[in-house]
Amino acid sequence: MEYKRWDNPDGPVYTLPAEEVFTITYQNGTKDLISKFDDQPSSKNSKYADAFGRHPRYQGEIAFAYGLPLSEGTADLFPRIAFETVHGVRICPYAFVGAGFGINYFYQELYASDGWRIYELNSGGTILPIFVNAKAYLPTGRKSALYLSWDLGAAMGIGGYFSSGTEFYTSIGPGISFGRQNKGVRGDFSIRFQHIGTGLNALLFRIGLGF
Repeated sequence: MEYKRWDNPDGPVYTLPAEEVFTITYQNGTKDLISKFDDQPSSKNSKYADAFGRHPRYQGEIAFAYGLPLSEGTADLFPRIAFETVHGVRICPYAFVGAGFGINYFYQELYASDGWRIYELNSGGTILPIFVNAKAYLPTGRKSALYLSWDLGAAMGIGGYFSSGTEFYTSIGPGISFGRQNKGVRGDFSIRFQHIGTGLNALLFRIGLGF
């Protein structure tokens, strides 16, 4: 901090470290009191913003997944590939809320038998999940964060052997986000338990990009 003596305005310019200045007295007699803690929040907030970005802010993601069947039932219905996109608000480095939708395609053919012949009933099925999403983050550095994700919503049948109907939908599981957490594109990997109504549980291996 630079200053001149008010009783010698043409005199030399003095310099003091800002942390050593507690009171400023002006020529008219008024005073400003400066707390020694004033600079600390600013410095802390600057480092916080550099590491994690400004909050709240928009956050989005796109992902693809393979679903490994878990539940009992007609085995042909179980294997699936999925696409999802989620968009919302990163409230702080530790929390996100948003909404998303996806396409789950059950790719194996479905057959039936009357004891004499085998009939092909359908060549696949498609489900459209629509859900809200919440994530709890645990930052582990500037370029990585662990998280727990939870989806909650409904899944609608839109094709094949799921041409109609609506079922309760949820998925939950841990993941890791890798790449700079304050800006740019990040990689994302997670493993989630997925439930779509009765008999359609799966373990999703999910990989995508966050932005």
